[in-house]
Amino acid sequence: MNGESHLKVTAVDTLACDAGWRNYYFVKLSTDEGVVGWSEYDEGFGSPGVTAVIEQLKHRLVGLPVNQHERFFQLASCLTRPAPGSVVGEAIGALENALLDAKAKGLGVPCHQLLGGKVRERVRVYWSHCPTWRINHSAFYPPAVTDLDGVKRTAAEARERGFTALKTNLFIHEDGPAYAWRPGFAVPFQPELTVDNKFIRNVRQHLEALREGGGPDMGLLIDINFNAKPEGLLKLLRALEDLDLFWVEVDLHNPKALAYVREHSRLPISSCETLIGLREFLPYFDAQAVDVAIVDGVWNGMWQAMKIAAVAEAHDVNVAPHNFYGDLCTLMNAHFAAAVPNLHIMEADIDRLAWEHELFTHAPEYSNGHLIVPDRPGWGTDPVEEAIRARPPKVTGGLLQYKRA
Repeated sequence: MNGESHLKVTAVDTLACDAGWRNYYFVKLSTDEGVVGWSEYDEGFGSPGVTAVIEQLKHRLVGLPVNQHERFFQLASCLTRPAPGSVVGEAIGALENALLDAKAKGLGVPCHQLLGGKVRERVRVYWSHCPTWRINHSAFYPPAVTDLDGVKRTAAEARERGFTALKTNLFIHEDGPAYAWRPGFAVPFQPELTVDNKFIRNVRQHLEALREGGGPDMGLLIDINFNAKPEGLLKLLRALEDLDLFWVEVDLHNPKALAYVREHSRLPISSCETLIGLREFLPYFDAQAVDVAIVDGVWNGMWQAMKIAAVAEAHDVNVAPHNFYGDLCTLMNAHFAAAVPNLHIMEADIDRLAWEHELFTHAPEYSNGHLIVPDRPGWGTDPVEEAIRARPPKVTGGLLQYKRA
């Protein structure tokens, strides 16, 4: 289809569906020529209320040409200037991503062409939440993992399926069946976020099981999230120095504190996945706080994410997409990862819902630990509206309903 500049937005709708332990959320953007732009967003990762913001902002989007996504971003930023970032930023990003999909479909091209074109045909990925989903949510992601032998078997499976890197989370194995340790997210509620010897011992046991199962060449990544403060982080990192980790993922709101951790760590530090907007990233780059900057293009919008990646490149820092949502998000991130020059690796959840294939027209395609970049118009997949409506969303989902098993 040609004449994309004439496409105008006629309606914006939000949809949600049950996704096991959480919900999936979507923007559907309709145009006057029948082209539909889609994006996926999230409310479960500590950001309830994104849908409400989209419902407010969409009235300023209706009637605008789909190719004016930067104009809309600037307009929406002005309208929300007193309260930028957080759920407001995520809502703007969701609308920007739907505009990009509609614009690309109007031109009959894949979205990576709008982002500068492909630098690579395939994107190396790491198997994320391995075996986290099989411990925390085994009812939706079998086989269940309850002990270190199960951890080892999952890593062996990753190796056998051709993946060269995997990322895991924090677990306690000594008190019966394995369970998650996430005090930064109130599981358990320990806001002091201290690190003790038992915790360190369990983290080592978990990583050693992954190494045994995955083999000497498997890249091991561990995500500490917001679960420790600098003093405890350094205690933990020093205890893990000999394990040759691919990276340690850490979230701290203070760039100087993270820079201090990086300066005293022999292991590479990645961070920034919860930041929204280039201004939030700048202090981390200026402080040289990260070895790898994690960029959430689902939250920021992929057009804005390219700007963030360009500034990271100017600071000689590589980037990695934050991606743990549905299949549409994975393919949205694939276009960003294909186009950005300074890509390190991409996150991908390989364990999927039994009904995931029903929700999207095309699933991500993997080969030898790489994601194949699609060349279909737009993001390369669309939500199946009938399947989404057939699975009503939960009242709450994600972090808000998480309970220790």
